[in-house]
Amino acid sequence: MEKNPFSIYDFFGYLFPGMLTLLIIIHITFLKEGASISDYFSIVSFMHTFKNELAIEWWKSTLILIVLSYICGHIIAYLSSTTIEYFANKIFKYPSYYLLHEEDRTYSSYWKSFFAHDFNLGNLLWRVLVFITLCPITFFILPLGYPLKINTFITRSLDEYIRNSIQTKLFNLSQKLALSRPEINSNADYHRIVMHYVYLNIPNCQKKTDNYIALYGFLRAICLIACLFTDVLILKGISSINLDFPIDKTGILLILIMIFICNILFMGFVKFYRRFTLENYMALLTEKNTP
Repeated sequence: MEKNPFSIYDFFGYLFPGMLTLLIIIHITFLKEGASISDYFSIVSFMHTFKNELAIEWWKSTLILIVLSYICGHIIAYLSSTTIEYFANKIFKYPSYYLLHEEDRTYSSYWKSFFAHDFNLGNLLWRVLVFITLCPITFFILPLGYPLKINTFITRSLDEYIRNSIQTKLFNLSQKLALSRPEINSNADYHRIVMHYVYLNIPNCQKKTDNYIALYGFLRAICLIACLFTDVLILKGISSINLDFPIDKTGILLILIMIFICNILFMGFVKFYRRFTLENYMALLTEKNTP
């Protein structure tokens, strides 16, 4: 039977985030001048845009909407991998590493791993841009993640017996595939080999693996969209400051809620990123063909 060319990732990783992005862009574009932060969340204003303001015939074409959403979704997926995933891997390291290594990290080590590791001017400029763009997350995770034990919880390793058992399996797999054994404490991306081996040789794990990939890809993209939307709200709030008028308490509350949502989405992404890696390790651990 011929395999369906579209996977669950095409819907969760590309189509849905792309469609959400298009809807948000159109909604913001047609907001009236002088709109408050509350108007960005107004369902009435949103429906008014699509019923009255958006008098474009092609919008009624479902096919064109799907194609545009799919294209936009690919752009968001790429940007989220170079921002959300990049940030997570820089400060926490890859899940394939911290699952197998028990480290006692300091507060400054998280800052250094993001800004000082592999330092050069190009990397520094990109990291500063990522830090500012993802400010709803970075302004919380870096300063407060360590004292609140969030970083420690995210990067907790497996117990010693499981770690040693997986390391043994990794060594045996390298022998089976006639590959040189990577150093135990090296940063070699050996998990990429494990991922492909498990997917090709343990069919029972394929569906679960596909689901984890789709979920962490979806959360990664939605997290970036939420951060960019929050950035717009923050800039709107700053630009509308007027000492002659009362403080917009509702607007501040909405921004704080969005910051909370951004961090929940980020932690959800990290959770499924970790589970995806752990699933591959545990599948290899229980696989009978690898001694």
